[in-house]
Amino acid sequence: MRNLFIFIIRNSHWLLAALLVAVSFYLVFTHNSYQRSVYLTSANQVTGWFYSLSGDVTSFFHLKKNNQLLLERSAELEKQILALKDRIALLAAADSAEVNAFVSDSVPMPQFGYIPAEVVNLSFSGVNNFITISKGSRHGIKPDMGVISTGGVVGVVSVVSPNFSVVIPVINPKFRLSARLKNSENYGSVFWDGTSIGEAQLQELPKHEDFHKGDTVMTSFSRIFPRNTVIGFVSSQGESKDDNFNTFNIQLATNFYTLQDVLVIDDTYYEEQKQLEETLQE
Repeated sequence: MRNLFIFIIRNSHWLLAALLVAVSFYLVFTHNSYQRSVYLTSANQVTGWFYSLSGDVTSFFHLKKNNQLLLERSAELEKQILALKDRIALLAAADSAEVNAFVSDSVPMPQFGYIPAEVVNLSFSGVNNFITISKGSRHGIKPDMGVISTGGVVGVVSVVSPNFSVVIPVINPKFRLSARLKNSENYGSVFWDGTSIGEAQLQELPKHEDFHKGDTVMTSFSRIFPRNTVIGFVSSQGESKDDNFNTFNIQLATNFYTLQDVLVIDDTYYEEQKQLEETLQE
């Protein structure tokens, strides 16, 4: 206490000056409307900036949870879209009597479901690229399941553990997928030549196949992906090893540099189709 009194006495002139300045500011802002309005405006700006910063920090910590909710919602919407497409196709193929009977029936169980997952590792070293995701056998993931992003095809599940899965992406020489141009029934095969992470190749299309830059490349016959899933877009004509076929370079719809979340495709008919086709090989 004695030291406090000594400090106050030694610095009394500074403390008196600070008190007089505070009183002066109080009188200025209290009795002058212009200065008071300037003070209130400045105070509001500072307060607003503080609350904005606080909101940004809070949003950042909730970003992961919100992103997971959006991904789950996206998976559910994808499932509903496929169910609607199947229903429309059946209605378009039926006559009026069959349509009336069909409308009264319940909507059949959709063939494809979607399991949301996060990307926990991406390896783009050389040509043996792979992606590790945060879901495994404990979540219903199995080898040979297709994987997509909000943009398009990502790859195929290769190896599964209880909590993780490794995906062979489009940008891996081991990857092959039947594909076609959107406005064509001719189909070829998508592969990756190892040149660019953002670009793959569509080969084995007939030489007479018409194409334009920007044409959509979609899945054709596949046990893994739903038909007409987007793969990419034609960017240029590539080099073909066979004079009877065309090869196109395609800009991939999935941006692997920024890939963070994926949907794993659960085909409820996959095992049935696989077992049926394997009987022919026995």
